[in-house]
Amino acid sequence: MPDLRRSLAALAPYRWVLEPALALVLFAAWFLSGLPEDLAATLALAFYAAAIALSRILPGVALGLLWAGVLLELTEQESLAAPYRIIAAVAVVAVLVGVAAHGGPVLRWLDFASAILLGPAVAYLFTVRGDLKFPQFGPVIAGYYTSQGIGVLLMSLLLAVIFVAAWLLGFLVARQRAAQHGTGAGTGPSVLVWLASSGGAEQTEDDPSRPELVRRLTRAQLTFDIAGAGAFTAFCLLIGGVWDRSAVLVTMALAVAIALRRMSPAVSLSLAWLGAVLQMTTGHNILVSDIGILIVLYATAAYGDRIVRGAGLISAGIGALVAALYLTVTAAVAQGYYDLLSSQIASVALQFAFLFVVSVTVLGLSWVLGLLVRTWRNARVARRARAEAELDRNRAVQDVVVEQERTRIARDMHDVVAHSLAVVIAQADGARYARQTDPEAVDEALATIASTARSALGDVRVLLAELRQSQPEPGRPPGAHDGPQPSLADLDQTVEHIRSAGLPVTLEREGNVAGLGSAQQLAAFRIVQEALTNALRHGDTSRPAGVVLAEAPVDHGPGLVITVRNTMRNTTTEPTTTGSLPRVGHGLPGMRERASLAGGWLTAEGRDGEFVVTAFLPGAAA
Repeated sequence: MPDLRRSLAALAPYRWVLEPALALVLFAAWFLSGLPEDLAATLALAFYAAAIALSRILPGVALGLLWAGVLLELTEQESLAAPYRIIAAVAVVAVLVGVAAHGGPVLRWLDFASAILLGPAVAYLFTVRGDLKFPQFGPVIAGYYTSQGIGVLLMSLLLAVIFVAAWLLGFLVARQRAAQHGTGAGTGPSVLVWLASSGGAEQTEDDPSRPELVRRLTRAQLTFDIAGAGAFTAFCLLIGGVWDRSAVLVTMALAVAIALRRMSPAVSLSLAWLGAVLQMTTGHNILVSDIGILIVLYATAAYGDRIVRGAGLISAGIGALVAALYLTVTAAVAQGYYDLLSSQIASVALQFAFLFVVSVTVLGLSWVLGLLVRTWRNARVARRARAEAELDRNRAVQDVVVEQERTRIARDMHDVVAHSLAVVIAQADGARYARQTDPEAVDEALATIASTARSALGDVRVLLAELRQSQPEPGRPPGAHDGPQPSLADLDQTVEHIRSAGLPVTLEREGNVAGLGSAQQLAAFRIVQEALTNALRHGDTSRPAGVVLAEAPVDHGPGLVITVRNTMRNTTTEPTTTGSLPRVGHGLPGMRERASLAGGWLTAEGRDGEFVVTAFLPGAAA
């Protein structure tokens, strides 16, 4: 593949030679088949060749030259040989592909309208002005037999299908090129797209997520498709029992379409139409190889993008109409109904209706089956993606729970260390000053320091043990701890530690304050502990601090209201959103976070020389 890409990159500047070379090939075929003597026919072929040569760099001029050539042929009065008509039809197909691939949006849709209108025009040139003649029987209308009119109509429909398929191929090439340009993919693995990747108007499609014209298959998939096409060919030739050249060509065209059905559903659909047209123009009715058409229709719905799926559905409807009309006409001709048309018209119409219903049912079911398989495949992919997303969500939730638990543990450690160190520092300072006058106070301070440090060390060990866990153990709920967590009953000991550290504290309980859950009690304990620690470190220790635990008023619902007051020192403060607060580090945000996580709220502000912390924690029934 790298060697192929390097070769394509080296040949990229010379892609413009492709269309002129094709025009020269048509001219060579014209010379080999014999020059027509009529000037109009010669000039028409020159217009065809010029249109092919300019289809890449001047697609609008090429489309105009194509119509000029067709109109010149329509003015020709003499019948032209079949090789000339085939060369002209090939030129029409090549120009339609080139204009659709390189033209802008408006020119592209003019090209589509031309593909439809050129079908009847070229059919007229093949039949009325050409060597292809239909049997003359039935009623005469406007100088033409009814059989001739039906034949021209059928030929027009077949050629219109071929021209529209050519336009569709060019249109898909343009979309593929625009997608590669939008994603910066550059030259892709498709030689077909590479050949069409220069010249023409700027494309405006902005959907780079659409499927590629030529899809990438694994080696196993490609081998399976090719082997399946070979088995299909062998089956049709052995079971069908038809060995004439035209039937073999039809089978080969459909076999190639089957081989390409997953790699390029659009090209496969075009080849299937080519095989069907070849089958009808060579006079064959139903062949075993027609199973290939059903396989291709299935592939357009199962593997094609939105445009190809729509083309497959339209092909099913048009194909049913064409097949019913063709089978009806051939059956009527075989039975000589046109000699007795007045008495057999009802039978012919009924036969056409029956064949149309059967054809559209068979072709439509093939397409619908492919769509159902596509839907099932997409649903399976969606279920897998949903399962993966659910797994990722569960992992994310688990990570969030673990992170929240680690944050909570870190906050607990901060509270424990800050409180204990504040008590230790206060006791040590007091013992140092009282060493000369009150030796017993030194012993009491040392005992308090030892007790506080020992308690803090135990708490820190518990917290560090929890931090070693990356996630909760199986069957252990998030937030579970290895040791008992403090509650409101432990506040008395904390208050004693603060008192012994030098800050007088009063603790009051008002009403029923026992209706809190363990999480709320832990939050209440940490809030009081942090507030008293801040009062000891930053407040006036000569004035008492007060702690009130009160049952919440009725309008708040069941719960606990915590109020901690202490006298502030006369220090420089800085304004914050809660008032004039001293610098207290992360203590206040931690208290607010604890109250919020417990379902309550907390405020902290200075009032008339006092610093007041007020918190509400909902009860278990809240």
